[in-house]
Amino acid sequence: MLVLTCSSKLSALRRSLTHSFPESLKVCGALHYVIDKNPFRLQVLVDQWPDFTSVLCRPPLEDMTDPSDPYTNTYYLFSKDPQGLRHFLQNPQTVNWKQQLEIQGCQPALTGVLQEVSSKHGSHMRTIIDPLYMKDGMEAEDLEKMNKSDLQLSALKPEEAFLVNDVWRYGGKPLSERYISRCIQSFPSVCLRRSGVGDPVGWIVTDQSGEMRMGYTDKMYRNQGLFRTMIIHIANQLILQGCLPYGQVVPDNKSSQAAAHSAGFLAVGTGQEWKCHPL
Repeated sequence: MLVLTCSSKLSALRRSLTHSFPESLKVCGALHYVIDKNPFRLQVLVDQWPDFTSVLCRPPLEDMTDPSDPYTNTYYLFSKDPQGLRHFLQNPQTVNWKQQLEIQGCQPALTGVLQEVSSKHGSHMRTIIDPLYMKDGMEAEDLEKMNKSDLQLSALKPEEAFLVNDVWRYGGKPLSERYISRCIQSFPSVCLRRSGVGDPVGWIVTDQSGEMRMGYTDKMYRNQGLFRTMIIHIANQLILQGCLPYGQVVPDNKSSQAAAHSAGFLAVGTGQEWKCHPL
């Protein structure tokens, strides 16, 4: 196991991973922010260099001090060799299996290996699978088609994290609110406000892997094309800073899936969240 810190090696790794989309989307997005200021202090681990087969992005072990905080204890994984991945994951300096943690990726084939390794370390694993959507460019007409209304686009404020926390499917906790606030402060977000002031009536928040992670529209403003407007706006921001826009959508959320399709996103597979809890 090696920790890559050299900027030229990190850039070379990211370029290599772009040839493995969509499977490498989450790791590649995390690498973008590692190279650019690294606000979450993520580390990049590889099994070997330069002929790597597995990559893991995670916070330093010393930052993951709360064993019950999966929002901080989040790992992003990509592997070209699921069988060889076992040795990489069993290294105690790679994953701290004694904590509650979450590993994210876009490779269903890794589930069996993760289940086996987590079980050996006395951890129960639950897998969440959602459809994955990706867009590889922005057309000029996308922005021209954005809905016009008395609602105005702006960024969320960190102190508005409680609004997101109240409706996010993984939220509702003090730890999740703190995590959301950090995301708003560190990464692109977008919201809609009445005449540009007051509480937002809808939003999209991106995370440390560049994913459009948290999205919502108030019930009074649904079915008006507003979520599509926000998707186009945030996707354009991500493209301009060198990220490939992507996100997961809950399987039964047909309206969000329709909005993603309308904004030019394509269904490209599935995203996995492997949630591990020590027994």
